Amino acid sequence: MTAINKDLIEAGRIAANTHKEIAKLATPGTNLLTIEKKARDLIAASGANAAFLGYKGYPAASCLSVNSAVVHAIPQNYVLKPGDVLSVDLGVEKNGWIVDTAWSHAVGEVTPRVAQLLSVTKKSLDEAIKLARIGNRVGDIGEKVQKIVEGAGFHIIRDLTGHGVGKELQMPPSIPNYGRTGTGAEIKEGMVLALEPITAIQPVQLTIENDNWTIRAHPDVVCAHFEHTIIVTHTGPVVLTKVA
Repeated sequence: MTAINKDLIEAGRIAANTHKEIAKLATPGTNLLTIEKKARDLIAASGANAAFLGYKGYPAASCLSVNSAVVHAIPQNYVLKPGDVLSVDLGVEKNGWIVDTAWSHAVGEVTPRVAQLLSVTKKSLDEAIKLARIGNRVGDIGEKVQKIVEGAGFHIIRDLTGHGVGKELQMPPSIPNYGRTGTGAEIKEGMVLALEPITAIQPVQLTIENDNWTIRAHPDVVCAHFEHTIIVTHTGPVVLTKVA
């Protein structure tokens, strides 16, 4: 029987609560620097550490990616506008145990197609989590995400994948959001996994900006990113970062 480390559970709870509070700020007129400060303050007040802050020199507690910024965008002096999509990615470390989680928000009213992108990407994560079971393969997860996303006419950003997490922020196995059932690394009891479909409304070509962190899609298209940290138990996956 899988015993879930209490610090891992607490890190997940703190991360989920931070996302819940940040969601209230994903509105027109909010400056990204305000969101970054909120994330940093909430994590610190909870007695944990922001896992992203200082990781390989990253200068912030959160990644705040807007529209065509796919992932790893350093929070900037930018005020959210109606129609933006804000992806908030953050990590929490508690006594050496780390969780990683992301959520994309519609800022004000977005187009029906953008709303569908967010809905489909979240659905693909929800369905992927169900397959994180002992004896399955990471290809099972990838194929499920790919079918849902591409079946709706959207696109997987193949260069970016899910990963193991727990004692480190990035660990094996790599978990692509495409693939074939029955292939890839075997999922085993006790694995802590960050599952994260990362999608775009149309095909993209990625570039890295001059800050050496922000990965941007070109042409200028909207992207979405949803991520949960889960642990594989004998009875199935447990979502550690679920927002109540």
